[in-house]
Amino acid sequence: MKVSKHIAQTDGKRLVIRKRDFTQPAQLEQSTRRLKKLSTYELLELYHFIRTEEQAAEVVLTYVTDLEQEETESYESVLETTTLTWKKKKRYILENLLRERFGYIPTVTVRHLEEYREKIRQDERILMTEDKE
Repeated sequence: MKVSKHIAQTDGKRLVIRKRDFTQPAQLEQSTRRLKKLSTYELLELYHFIRTEEQAAEVVLTYVTDLEQEETESYESVLETTTLTWKKKKRYILENLLRERFGYIPTVTVRHLEEYREKIRQDERILMTEDKE
């Protein structure tokens, strides 16, 4: 089996996974190639963010549609083409990346993200205690 030099570990040590403490929504504007390089946790955070934003945009679109027809035509078309369509495309990209890593598209909630983050911290603490021994 071939293992990249930056992944190979010696003396029973484990690979240290680096992640950012927070993910910025601006990262959604990155290319798919750059998104692939993000950690799984970062992808999950971005996916949760885009789903929340997409749902909010759909609520606004529904509200605007209920207004008088003549007032909504230009606003609705701009909202649909620029906001909602872009968010859907980004969501599809993130779903595909997560499907590659998990084998399915996970349901991501705030609680799920907190539990995931806590597991990462626990693993980091274990690594730190093993390194001291």
